Amino acid sequence: MKKSFIFASLLFCTSAVYASTAETTVVIEKSEKEAITITINVSSAGKPVKGALVRITSGTLSIGASSTNELGVATIAIPSYAKQLAVIEVSHSLYKTQKLPEIILENGKAYTFILKGKAETAEEITTESAEKVTKIEEKTAKSEEKTTQYEKEAEQLSAEKEQAVKSAEQLRKEKEEAQRVAEEKQKAADLKQAEVDKQKEANQKELDEAQKIKDANAAKLAEDAKRREEEAKQRAAEAAEREKALQSGTLVDAKSSEEKAKAEAEAKQKEQQKQASEAEKKAKEEQEKAKAEKESAEDKEKAAKEKAEKEKEALKDEEKKAEKEAEEKKEAEKEAKEAAEQKEAAAELKEKMAKFDEEQKSLDDERKELKKEQKKLDDKIKKGKKLDKLKEEQEKLDEKNKKLDEKQEKLDDKRKKALKKAN
Repeated sequence: MKKSFIFASLLFCTSAVYASTAETTVVIEKSEKEAITITINVSSAGKPVKGALVRITSGTLSIGASSTNELGVATIAIPSYAKQLAVIEVSHSLYKTQKLPEIILENGKAYTFILKGKAETAEEITTESAEKVTKIEEKTAKSEEKTTQYEKEAEQLSAEKEQAVKSAEQLRKEKEEAQRVAEEKQKAADLKQAEVDKQKEANQKELDEAQKIKDANAAKLAEDAKRREEEAKQRAAEAAEREKALQSGTLVDAKSSEEKAKAEAEAKQKEQQKQASEAEKKAKEEQEKAKAEKESAEDKEKAAKEKAEKEKEALKDEEKKAEKEAEEKKEAEKEAKEAAEQKEAAAELKEKMAKFDEEQKSLDDERKELKKEQKKLDDKIKKGKKLDKLKEEQEKLDEKNKKLDEKQEKLDDKRKKALKKAN
């Protein structure tokens, strides 16, 4: 216990005290210290983590450090270890730092660390970036081909557009002409309808007149029938008188006068019947004529209306066709514009990636220099001299690594933002 206390005191003393107790330290090292080698296995999500920094500290003193290889393995040899408590720390810019609490290291033992990722690894970012750039370049090539096609189509569409403008003007004139013709036809139809209405009114008047004639004839026939009835009664009375006169010998021969009157009555009645029949026939003919004219006018009106509707439908179809062509041209122009924007975005991304690659190269060069400095410092620490000064140098070197890590994170963020924007 006393020997361990003396060793701990020696580790934290100044360089002068260390020098003054050098002989004592040698004695302790011979009896307590030993050279050990330990293995650190570092992985994440079942895959080895390359380039992780492994540091072993005892108190504030670093007693061993290394970085993991492609297999995620770091082998650290500690030439002089006195069974003091130590902390194993594993750090990586893309993962959360992990520490193994104070333990006593065992020679030949393997310690395993499973890191949790903070973000994508640089390799994944680089791979993803390369894949996206390749896809964008392929898309750009296709876009260029499509742009060429669109340019040709745009030229053709420009010519067609010019023709369409002329066609639209011609269509407008034709539309105006069709409208004018339709209006004229409508006016003609209105005039025709007015004539039909006028004719219907005249026909109705004629029908009314015919009805009056029929009514007058009917009244006359009734009057004649009544008159004939009265005449028959009169003849019966005269016959009775005649019979009486014959019997009394005073009969006046009136046979010739009777026959003459009868003949005149029959002639008048026949004439009246003829006039009534002709009037009825004429009225019927007028009715048929008016009906025919009405049907003819309605047929013409219907035909004119159907023709006007067809012309309107044809005009609507032409307008829809012109609108569809305008939409197709607009869509083609939009696609050409999008292709040009994609091409520009791809070129911009390529330029940014080239700039980022240059920045990455600069960071990698700085990292190499820091590794060289760390190796030199590790060699000095192994010698065990001027540890306080070496500790300060280690802190400065750690600060440089931290700043470099921050630069790397910023660069990775730039890459991600550029790729996100390109999508």
